[in-house]
Amino acid sequence: MKRFLPSGFMLFAGVLGIAAATTHADQDVTKIRKKFDLRESILRQFFKDNHCPIEPYSGIFVSEADEHGLDWRLLPSLSVIETGGGRHARGFNLFGWANGKTTFDSISDAVHHVASVLSMGKAYQGKDLKGKLLTYNRRAEYSIAVTDLMKKIYPTPQIGAETPAGE
Repeated sequence: MKRFLPSGFMLFAGVLGIAAATTHADQDVTKIRKKFDLRESILRQFFKDNHCPIEPYSGIFVSEADEHGLDWRLLPSLSVIETGGGRHARGFNLFGWANGKTTFDSISDAVHHVASVLSMGKAYQGKDLKGKLLTYNRRAEYSIAVTDLMKKIYPTPQIGAETPAGE
């Protein structure tokens, strides 16, 4: 048995459709569209190429770096050197924080915590990248390994961070 909708329902649905189309047509699409960040795509591909399980968290690495005034390549490089990009992390500790003894509630929590300390922690505050790395790990070879990996992710820290999608 077929059921038919009342004719008034079709008219009402049609009016709603026209109203919705008119409303969306008046809006500036460039303001609605989420900003595309090329750094996230570069980082996602780097993690993917290196078989890092933290690839889905690429956006978090970039946003935490921006929020804390860090080079966007620093935290990913530390995580790759310390735990193979999460392959050998325990308790979400991607960074070998506190000699690997610290546990975090999530990957996002770990990235946020380490970004915060590298930015505002007493031992790190006011230091440039080299100073932060020497504080993180005193071995000069470690600092070189991290900066070399940062260059493999992308040769310079500057990249178009807020280019709208489709441009």
